[in-house]
Amino acid sequence: MIDCLNKRKKIKGFTLIELLVVLLILGLILIFAINEYLKAIETARIGKAKADMEELVKAIRLHNIKENNRFVVEVFSPNKLGSFVGNYLEKDAPLDPWGNYYRHAPNLGIVYSCGPNKKSEVDTLISESDDIVVYYYPKELFITKAEYVDLNQNNQIDFNDYIELTFSRPAIIDNAIGLDFDTANPEKALGTVSIKGDEKNPLKARITLIPPIVSHIVIGETTILPREFIESIYDYSPAHLRLQRFDALKVTKRKK
Repeated sequence: MIDCLNKRKKIKGFTLIELLVVLLILGLILIFAINEYLKAIETARIGKAKADMEELVKAIRLHNIKENNRFVVEVFSPNKLGSFVGNYLEKDAPLDPWGNYYRHAPNLGIVYSCGPNKKSEVDTLISESDDIVVYYYPKELFITKAEYVDLNQNNQIDFNDYIELTFSRPAIIDNAIGLDFDTANPEKALGTVSIKGDEKNPLKARITLIPPIVSHIVIGETTILPREFIESIYDYSPAHLRLQRFDALKVTKRKK
């Protein structure tokens, strides 16, 4: 009889401390599960935003190939896109997963969403920005083409003829001079020049041949590239990336 009573005393419910420990563990599991769920939702939203922006980037690239002018609309709202919808987009651009219009920075070459905080931060150096960005220009600034233009079409290299440079991304020309560029075949072939950007198209710049020193470039043979550590040509990004010294390009003649 006494043994049975002792067994009954041993078989009893959880103590208050044990219940609290169990509840604490369940609470931690629940918090972890909710956090993982929220992360999964945010990841899905970011994936949706990137997919939407890839479609917008395709439309921009097609526009820039077919049209004489770049696509420069900065907000993908229906009242600003005009004929872009129908010609390059099948339908109006969607809102991003946070309910805002997607945005476009033409001089940075990006389409972006302001992300969860709904604030544009692409033009700042904030390292923890939550903006979601898709690029359609290369991230580095370099020369992609150097074309000689015979302005008076006399088949001679004269003053006022020019070399048109095409950049990989929009560039700012800040007091550039002839010494900012090296040539080979022959060396120092530019002579006296003036260098200016194209106000309508920041992907272009002109190296114009001016007096008193004549140019000695040889079409199809002379190569040109920026000098090392050039500071007079840089991009529009907040970091102002400088013109890179990649492989030299031959100066070719623009086709009529």
